[in-house]
Amino acid sequence: MAKRQSFADKASKKIHVENCEVCSSPKTPTMLVQPLQGGNGAVKYKKGIVKICKCNHKEYYG
Repeated sequence: MAKRQSFADKASKKIHVENCEVCSSPKTPTMLVQPLQGGNGAVKYKKGIVKICKCNHKEYYG
């Protein structure tokens, strides 16, 4: 049987944080959804995960 995990075990896990090389702020993974217009007028959505920091924030949020 598997060992039960306590709250202290969950809280003590390391959080993997990446820092930006340019601005040295932490990168936040964010799901980006882009609508794409199809040939017959239908709308499809392209999903992807991008990492956003201070230096590329305006590129994604405007």
